[in-house]
Order: sequence, then structure tokens, then C-alpha cells
Amino acid sequence: MLNRISSFHNYQSVQNDLRRQENKVHHNQEQLASGKKLLKPSQDPLATHYIQNIGQQSEQIRQYTDSIVLVRNRLEHQEVMISNAESFADEAKRSVMEMINGSLSPEDRQAKARELEELATNLLNLVNTQDEAGNYTFAGTKPKNQPFFRDNANNVSYMGDGYQRKIKISNSTEVAINDPGNKLFMEIDNPFGDYTPSYELQSGSELLMESAKNGDPSDNSVYKATFVDMGNGQFGYQLEQNGAVVKAATFDPAVGIEFNDLTIKMRGQITAGDSIEISPKKTISIFDSLKDAIDVSKESVSDASSTGELHRITEEFHAAFIHLNKARTDVGARLSTLDIQENQHEDFQLSLAKSKSNFEDLDYAEAIIDFTENSRALQASQQAFGKTKDLTLFNYI
Repeated sequence: MLNRISSFHNYQSVQNDLRRQENKVHHNQEQLASGKKLLKPSQDPLATHYIQNIGQQSEQIRQYTDSIVLVRNRLEHQEVMISNAESFADEAKRSVMEMINGSLSPEDRQAKARELEELATNLLNLVNTQDEAGNYTFAGTKPKNQPFFRDNANNVSYMGDGYQRKIKISNSTEVAINDPGNKLFMEIDNPFGDYTPSYELQSGSELLMESAKNGDPSDNSVYKATFVDMGNGQFGYQLEQNGAVVKAATFDPAVGIEFNDLTIKMRGQITAGDSIEISPKKTISIFDSLKDAIDVSKESVSDASSTGELHRITEEFHAAFIHLNKARTDVGARLSTLDIQENQHEDFQLSLAKSKSNFEDLDYAEAIIDFTENSRALQASQQAFGKTKDLTLFNYI
């Protein structure tokens, strides 16, 4: 009886060892066939957890990369349009400067006026451009609404809002995908400071306002300076505030006109009787400048006041050019941020892939060695099993 139990135990032990070796060989074969070290989570739960986290991070990076592609397409499209608007501002400035030339005939001015009208139409079409999805580029956060409208009096109004749409391109970084049209084209810093001039000049006058600044932000008054000949080679001025005279003094070109927190600087040759009215205006609109240029171009080439207005408009177009150039530079900076962030995502993606490979991918050299050793062990187990199953007590009787 004891011999039967001992024989059965030996048989069972060898059989179990054979099955273990077979499982090892099959596992090695599956690893070599799949190229994966981990074939199921139960093999290494901790490694499986890390691999799942790496997969989630990789998916998030993929989403951020897709966002970067979207933002880049939008910004590159916007950069081209701002560049075109910048060219329009420069072209308008050159046309107005040519109209200041007193040698132009009325017909020449009319031709320039037609050029400006065509330029104004082209600019309006440009700022109402839609992308491939039908969204208006310069409408702020109202991309389905046309942003700019022009009425019968050629006044342009903005129907969008002043906000930017932003998209996350990393856990900590958001990038603006657009710029609102009012800030780009209708809120340009006034090149003269806090006021815009309106000229009433005598024939042959060359008087121009250089700047007008007021340190009192609550002062919304309209001022008017009128110049008189003092008879001693100097000029005096009378300053009005909302129609009431508030100061009269000798004009010193080095000092300008000063009243309370207001300082007005002038340049050019004064003629007795010249007057300049200044109205509060912090920002200008390129559309208003174009409208004014078209209107003034219909005036006489010998009208000193019209010439003064053309000088003002020239400065406004120059300010618009600088403003748009800065806006285009800002778009370029955002594009650079996208490139930097995309490179960081690519580097991190490589790092994640390497970490995942360490946990998941098979080391073929090591796996082949294991497979060879396990195959030999299996072969030995098979031989042992073959001898064990034939063992009985009758072999020794």
C-alpha cells in the first residue's frame, strides 16, 4: 500500500513539473510572437498601472498636438490678413502724401480719391474674411456674425466683440486663436496724444499740431487756439475751452500752449488768423482715416486747411501701419510659442514611449535565452515523465 502511494506521488510530481515547463515554454512563445513582455495585467499589476497612466498621458499630448495644429492654421491665416492690411495702410499713406504735393492737378486728386475708395473696399472685404469653417476671423468670440458694416455715409461700424478665443496647448498654457477686429483696426493709438486736430488755416500757412496731451483724464473739453500777429515778429494766441476764452499769451514755440494739465505742441510756419481746434480722442480708426482722406481729396489743392488735414491723416495711417505691424509681431510670437510647445510635447512623447517600452516591450535576447532554457527543461521533464509513468513494482519482482 505504501509503495502504491509513493509511486503515485512521484508520478504526479513529475507530471506537474512537466505542465509547469510547458506553460513556461508557451509563455515564451507568446512573448516572442507578440513582442510584448506583459501579456496580461495579472503578470505585473504595478507595471500595468504605469502603462495605463502612460497611455492617458500620451492621449492628452495627442489632443494638445491636434490643438496646436488647429491654432497654427488659424494664426497663419490671420497673420497673412494682418500683413495685407498693413500693406493697405502703407499704400494709403503714400497716396495721401502724394496728394499733399501742391503740383497735383484736381484731376490727379480725383484719381487718388478713386484709388483710396478702391482700397477702402478691399480693406473692408479683407476684415470680413471667413475661414474654411465659415467663421469670421476678426469677430472676436462671435465668429458666425459678420464683424464690419459700412453705411451709406461710408461710416464703418463693428458688430463683433472685443474678446479673444483661446485654446489650451498644454496643462499650463493657453494661446489666443484670434484678435478682435475693433482692437486691430478701430482702436489704434492716436499719434497726436489725447486729441485730434481740426485746421482752419490761412492761405499759405504751414502750421501743424505736433501733439496735444492732457494729464487730467476727466477733462473732456474741446479746445481751440487762434493765433494773432503781435507786430514785433512774434505771435500771440487765444485759447478757448468749450467756446469760452480761458487764456491769452505770447506763443513760444519751445514751450507751446499750456493750460492746467493741457500741453499743445506746434510746428511749422504760423500765419495770423490760423486756428486749430482739438477734440478728445485717445484712439483712431483706419476706416475713419480712409473716409477723411477721400473727403479731403475733393478739396482744392491750394487750401491750407485741407493740406493740414492731409498731414493729420498721413500721421494716422503711419500709426495704423505701426499698430498692425505690432499685431503681426504678436501673432508671430504666438506661433513661436506653438513651435516651442510642440517640440516639448514631442520630447515628452518620446520619453513616455521609452518608459512604456521598459515596462511592456520584450527584450528578445533575454527572451530567447529563457525560451531555450525552458525548452531544455521541458525536454528533461518529458524524459523524466516517460520513465516515471512506466515504473511499477512488477519491474522489480
